[in-house]
Amino acid sequence: MRPAVLLILIALLSADVYPQAQKRSRMTNTWRTRAKIYEPLIASTAERYNVDPHLLWTIAYLESRFRHNAVSYKNRKPCAYGLMQFTGATAVRYGLTNLHDPSESIDAAARYVRDLQTRFGPRVDLILAAYNAGEGTVEAFRDGRTLVLSNNKIINPHAQRTGGIPPYKETRHYVAQGGIIYGKLIRTVIFNETHSVDKSSQNSALSTPTSVKAGHQQSFYSSDATITSSAEPTIKPGRSNRNNSIYAN
Repeated sequence: MRPAVLLILIALLSADVYPQAQKRSRMTNTWRTRAKIYEPLIASTAERYNVDPHLLWTIAYLESRFRHNAVSYKNRKPCAYGLMQFTGATAVRYGLTNLHDPSESIDAAARYVRDLQTRFGPRVDLILAAYNAGEGTVEAFRDGRTLVLSNNKIINPHAQRTGGIPPYKETRHYVAQGGIIYGKLIRTVIFNETHSVDKSSQNSALSTPTSVKAGHQQSFYSSDATITSSAEPTIKPGRSNRNNSIYAN
């Protein structure tokens, strides 16, 4: 190939690839910047309600990429709002008055996660599924029973037993992505106190618990660590340092 032709080809490829890479970098940096703002609030709120801050962080990422003004739509109508994406009914249930206030949203989400943890134990996959699809739905598919909602919508009409994860594409993707993010967080972030984390596989076979010892706080998203296991993690609540961000240096 002639040098001139080669240079033209390289220029064309660069013109297409480089701007895309820059765009992806800008998008990532934007959510990272937002995450860093809210991480101290996530840490202190998690400590107040004795829930895992990693799980709150994971949900905030999945729900809104840390955008306090986020609005989700279903059938062209708004259905969920704010940093932690509360629906109207759940917002009322947890006394959330300003759906776009980050402090209120994180506080309500922490109480919701605490209730889900009481209901489903240390199963991160079921907690995530319940946050996405509702706790009644998760229980219906866990127990193999049909559930009729107040609006007469029928959940699990054939009484399938799936272990708790509803066979909804959105929920399964939500749980899978959340498991990867949560797993990476607990492997790359080091607490100021010992935090025990149990892992269970998809068939609920428990593996040996691991322990993360106190030490240097590291940012999840700046780490080069990768997930090498597909096991679904489980959690025990952990305390965090009020004065520092758990995730950002």
